[in-house]
Amino acid sequence: MTDPQPRLPGLPRWHADPQVRDTIHRIRNVGMAITVAEGLCATHANDPEAVAASCPYAYTSGRSLIGEPELAVYGLGASDAVDVLCDVAEELDMWPWERLVAEETEIYTENVDLAVRLVEAVDTTDFRVHHALFPNSTVLQVVWSDDNGAYPWEEAYSLRPADQYLKGVEGFARDVGPRFITRPTGPNRAQRRKRKR
Repeated sequence: MTDPQPRLPGLPRWHADPQVRDTIHRIRNVGMAITVAEGLCATHANDPEAVAASCPYAYTSGRSLIGEPELAVYGLGASDAVDVLCDVAEELDMWPWERLVAEETEIYTENVDLAVRLVEAVDTTDFRVHHALFPNSTVLQVVWSDDNGAYPWEEAYSLRPADQYLKGVEGFARDVGPRFITRPTGPNRAQRRKRKR
């Protein structure tokens, strides 16, 4: 049986996890999928050991296929998170993300009245579906300001850290150019151990 959906380079055709399979299907049909973690998901609702997300979050999958970073946001409800991620994705289609991150550019979202900035996420362990599909891709955290326009790294920020986890570093955009692995010129591990004895 042939696959009725187009084959996208870099996207697996099948995965053992049903949530990842559903995400693959959505990426093929729409181009991007958004995963929301708020409360208990349907697959864990009857599991007595399941724990709800302490801070709701949402993230994209599929933008990596077009050479763009994935996006994530913490602390917003499902509907607002999806709207914010879609608005920011539209902005990234018009502007280079490296510039927006490096210059700490403020972006105003249309669907939700928020001012946001982008920081490169350093801790991406929460994004289970992302890791299954695109483990080495860049993720930008969409950080929103409080009612006074202050961000979590500013002294005037009025919200608790648990209201919006900060998983990135302000103004940090790593060089995404080619990586080169060089051989070390010093002694190897066996030689170092032998010297210590």
